Amino acid sequence: MPATTPPPTLVSSEQGAVGPGAIVGARYDEKRQWLLPQGLVARNLPIHPLFPRPKKNASAKSYAVSFDELGGNALLGMHMSRLEPGAHNRGHRHLDEAIILIVRGRGWSEFRQSEEADLQRVNWEAGDVLAIPANAWHQHFNASQEETARQLAFKDTQLLRTMFGSRAFVYDNPFRFIDRYDDQSDYWTSVAAAEDGALISNRLSDPSRQEMGPATNGVTTVRYRMGGHRNLELSLVDLAPNTAFSTGQHLTEQAVVVLAGSGSTTMKTEPVSTNFSWSANDLFCPPLGISSTTTAAESGARLLVVENVGLKRLMDATGKKDLPSLIEAEYPGEAEEWDVKFD
Repeated sequence: MPATTPPPTLVSSEQGAVGPGAIVGARYDEKRQWLLPQGLVARNLPIHPLFPRPKKNASAKSYAVSFDELGGNALLGMHMSRLEPGAHNRGHRHLDEAIILIVRGRGWSEFRQSEEADLQRVNWEAGDVLAIPANAWHQHFNASQEETARQLAFKDTQLLRTMFGSRAFVYDNPFRFIDRYDDQSDYWTSVAAAEDGALISNRLSDPSRQEMGPATNGVTTVRYRMGGHRNLELSLVDLAPNTAFSTGQHLTEQAVVVLAGSGSTTMKTEPVSTNFSWSANDLFCPPLGISSTTTAAESGARLLVVENVGLKRLMDATGKKDLPSLIEAEYPGEAEEWDVKFD
């Protein structure tokens, strides 16, 4: 869909608004009513510009921004929405997997799988992370009568919509994943270790303050399995001051939220290198298949990394770390070396 010119007002903070000229590198999708920032980095999420979506909820204010196209992503969806003081959204279900980060504010969410089950209440505040069980009924509430709340949702909606081409398949589907969530009383409090060393947990209380294990070359990583999700995976990465770590041509679309600290990332696309800086509350997305090196500044850094691993699963590449290793495993020789004979 071609870009269109947005209406004259963008909400840039909880107190005021700015004109569209202040938003660099964003387009507006008029049909979906989404403001869509482009490029690699979205700055300062707690006051990042939002855009009104009057068709979303005619009886209440609705403001949001979509980061679906950040980093050129096509499978990992992201959007940030705002809850007005004392307000709540509409209770709903959706088939897509989701993980939400509370960007600001405090409140609670209510969940249930069965229509006959009692609602389970989960309190949250800024910094907390929650899994949304696939197709479970849920609703979010702002506990403050004075302050707004913001939630950043990571979803695999784009993957499902691309594969099935149907909104109703995602939002009006009778299937229930009771193997993932069946109204268990300890669902939001239990923590267990998976066979691969990841932690199974459906709620994280402010991971920016979480104790981390021993570092290897200045890097500590804790991986999580949340909500029984198969496409979305989450990791906490702690970088010691001035520590760098490199990634190959990764097979997953990624989103990185800077929980604390600052630093920079260099992407290598021969013969050109691109460098950008980041700091606390920023969101950035390294493009799929591009090698990069991320370096923490003198303050160190803690990063929340969410990946859509659906592509790796579809390609049966869970044991391969990057694109070259996948190609080498599937096609061990150059095309010219293949002994192809035609009768």
